[in-house]
Amino acid sequence: MIYKKSEMREKYEDFFEVEIPEDEPIYPLNIVCKLLKMHSWTINEIVKEGIVHPKKVGKRKKLFSYKDIRRLKYVKYLIEKKGVNIQGVKVILEIKKEI
Repeated sequence: MIYKKSEMREKYEDFFEVEIPEDEPIYPLNIVCKLLKMHSWTINEIVKEGIVHPKKVGKRKKLFSYKDIRRLKYVKYLIEKKGVNIQGVKVILEIKKEI
């Protein structure tokens, strides 16, 4: 059987694919800041308000999951595009849970 280069590459890419559960905390704060283009202070305030719950490792280090990052991205959208403050974001997320 003869494979094209692209077919071979797809087979190898599938073989070496890494499956990470979306709720697995693996992203440190500095990476999350870069991914979302947000300041660490802002993310820490969101965490302090209980909107996102990263896993704490040691006294200061926090690890975020992909699910946390998606939620932070939504919070950023609400704050920057819709003009909602953090307390308003909490209300919106509470209402969303009830639906």
